[in-house]
Amino acid sequence: MARVLKENNTNINLLDEQVKKLIKLGYKFTGQRKIIFEALLSERRLFDAESVFIKAKNIDPNIGIATVYRTLELFSRLKLICKIDIGAEKSMYMLAGDCSIETSVYMVCTNCKKIITNNECLKNAIKIRLKENAERNILENCNLKIDNFQVVFKGLCNDCK
Repeated sequence: MARVLKENNTNINLLDEQVKKLIKLGYKFTGQRKIIFEALLSERRLFDAESVFIKAKNIDPNIGIATVYRTLELFSRLKLICKIDIGAEKSMYMLAGDCSIETSVYMVCTNCKKIITNNECLKNAIKIRLKENAERNILENCNLKIDNFQVVFKGLCNDCK
């Protein structure tokens, strides 16, 4: 029970932060924008626009798909959420804070188009094999500091192989 309360408080704090950012940037935080943000807050994962629409529609049956697309584009442009192109012929979205927390590894099944996010085995292999050396090499050779990165694999999932 305490964990749920803590998670709800975290979500409320995130929502409050986004309201402040949006207003500071000169935008209104409308009821529909709040619903879309709440849909993104409902689970800490990668969403496509259709998934956000379904979650938002469960909260408010009057919300339209065009509103969801426009709001996701606005939130992405204002860097309130991350828009991620993983080559699945559609954009995916997640909270901006979740994007910057850690390296993201995605696997897109070329057969069923299922998207597997942050599989522990893939993630650990990437961190061990690539991240430590890549970060140092990029800093030394390109004079750039890498905070995080995204890796996309394509192949067959367990169900399709």
